[in-house]
Amino acid sequence: MAGFELKFAVDGWGQVEMAVGQAAKKLDLAAARALRKTAQWLRTHSSREIAKALRITQSPIRHRFDVFSQATAREVKLWVGLRPLSVHYLGTPKQTPTGVSVGHRAYEDAFISPMKTKYPLVWRRKGRERLPLEKVTEDWASEGVTALEKWEKRAEQQFVVFFEHEARYVFQAA
Repeated sequence: MAGFELKFAVDGWGQVEMAVGQAAKKLDLAAARALRKTAQWLRTHSSREIAKALRITQSPIRHRFDVFSQATAREVKLWVGLRPLSVHYLGTPKQTPTGVSVGHRAYEDAFISPMKTKYPLVWRRKGRERLPLEKVTEDWASEGVTALEKWEKRAEQQFVVFFEHEARYVFQAA
């Protein structure tokens, strides 16, 4: 009698179950890496746009961004400090007859601090008296929020690209 016989090895099924069990952990790892890369990507592009809008270097803006991530967490936090920037970060202050100019901006009734510090700070008197003084600052919160809102949608699309890349890498390494 002719027949067909099919035998399954039990050892092979154990390896398949183990590989399927490890797939979830590998996908979690790929997602965590993709989240971190997306946050860094968002920091880079939004700080670049903010600096272009303010016509300054990116350095003082980038220092206001912090990325908080954990390898096991399913979220990444991107914190942005929107407090006003001291004007000495915007360029080199120069004393003028009417005040101080920094880059393309002019500040009336301001003066450069006579103290010997690393950065020449710009101050303004609050009243007619000699004291109190206030540090001259530039508000950038509106530009910051606008840029972050603009790049938020693109960040969601970029996460998908990073996740696909990381998932491919994680499974290729196995």
